[in-house]
Amino acid sequence: MKKVLSLLAIIVLSSSMIVSAAESRLENYVNKKLSPITQKEKDFNAKVEAQQKANEAKKEEYKKQQEARQAALEKQKQEAAARRQATKDAVQAEKDYWNSILKR
Repeated sequence: MKKVLSLLAIIVLSSSMIVSAAESRLENYVNKKLSPITQKEKDFNAKVEAQQKANEAKKEEYKKQQEARQAALEKQKQEAAARRQATKDAVQAEKDYWNSILKR
């Protein structure tokens, strides 16, 4: 009985070592075959992320340019309004001047 139990224990231990060795070899084989695919996926994900960052940077740059254009347009509108008002004031002053001379 002891011999049978010893034999069974030896069989179990040796089979577990064989299975673990086979698993490690299989795992190494699978990792070796999948590593190029995994690397391609990582490269693709990095490229996509870089593209997204570039798009965000372009969007921010465009937004800044648009704000600068809007500010320049507002400034031009204010300058044009100031010129119109100055012209109106000059015309009114000229009218007042001629009216004062003619009414004497």
